[in-house]
Amino acid sequence: MGRMLTYLYWIIAAIEVFGEATDNDTIRFCSKPLLMIVLIALYSQSIIGPTNAFHRLMVSAFFFSWIGDVALMFVPRFAGDVTLMGFPKDPNFFLVGLVGFLIAHLLYVGAFSKVTLKHAESLLPKKWWLLSPLVVYMGVLLYLLVPAINAQPETQPFLAPVIVYSAVIATMVVFAINRYGRVNDQSFALVFGGALLFMLSDSIIAINKFVMPFESARIFIMVLYITAQYLIARGALKQEQAV
Repeated sequence: MGRMLTYLYWIIAAIEVFGEATDNDTIRFCSKPLLMIVLIALYSQSIIGPTNAFHRLMVSAFFFSWIGDVALMFVPRFAGDVTLMGFPKDPNFFLVGLVGFLIAHLLYVGAFSKVTLKHAESLLPKKWWLLSPLVVYMGVLLYLLVPAINAQPETQPFLAPVIVYSAVIATMVVFAINRYGRVNDQSFALVFGGALLFMLSDSIIAINKFVMPFESARIFIMVLYITAQYLIARGALKQEQAV
């Protein structure tokens, strides 16, 4: 991957995490929207050969992630939190962000299905039991989320979107798992690690919003998210190398 843009991505990432840690709206307003823009530039610059459907799906996923990033910036975090740098905040931006990331995950599903060894035997569903930890994880997560969302009238409209989103991100992880043996090992490990970190980041978002808000949540969310997107991008670029 392009060295200068890689450095730039991680510099912006550090600035963004600092902005979250210090609760600095000015820093976050500038740094967060830049993350996916730089990653798109980095990914596009690093493609070897023609831009095919796989790469277009990846870039599109980063773009809709950008939409999700920007939308979530405008979700109020507490009573009286009504503007960001003069722009109005609204709770419904959470749904906009949710839709943005939902589309991104669907695009990742499409990209992860495009493997290099098309005739290699799929890991799933033959070894379906490998999904047991994922099923347990999602079951526990929804066990925590559903009662908490239903407990407050103002959060009840979020229940169906959250359940749908949970199913989609779990599907994204399943497709990441199913790349095993059908792409080179390095590509598999990077994408799979990124998918897991992405799921964990989103889980913390949901727990922080609906179940148990905690002070350092935004820091954990962004560190996991920033790392997840970079690993997925790097793993995708490694896919077309020799197995």
